[in-house]
Amino acid sequence: MIVVEPSDPQDLPGILRISQNADVFTEEEVSTVDELFQGYLNSPQKSGYYYLSCRVDGLLAGFACWGPTALSKATADFYWLCTDRVFQGRGVAQALFKEVEKRVLEVGLWQIIIWTSGKENYAPARCLYQKMGCELVVKIPEFYDHGDDLCVYLKRLTH
Repeated sequence: MIVVEPSDPQDLPGILRISQNADVFTEEEVSTVDELFQGYLNSPQKSGYYYLSCRVDGLLAGFACWGPTALSKATADFYWLCTDRVFQGRGVAQALFKEVEKRVLEVGLWQIIIWTSGKENYAPARCLYQKMGCELVVKIPEFYDHGDDLCVYLKRLTH
């Protein structure tokens, strides 16, 4: 059974392990996951970062991080979405995405922005975003580095 709920402090080691084992994030990015989680633990309202954990049969299978976009009355940023390799292909990412959509609507926002890499190893993430109804609205060549484009996706939500 898949359950998505707000992350608990004890989820952090598993979230960091999942991030490290994803083989797409740099050490700096994994460190950022940790830093944002600390902000979430201290005060999600103040930090603007909200974490969700997905469990499959009680085991941590993935996580998501999102938050309202500063100075916007419409938009939330979807910062992180990561599934443990063992649980890939079992609906974890879709369950997390749908829960973020639900929570974004609950706080009165109606669209989600996702910044992601154009590198080949991010192709599964981009496919998921398209499957979830996101539209590629901007592509900036070599935004992150040589050969690493920025792909910005938009998901408009309906009540």
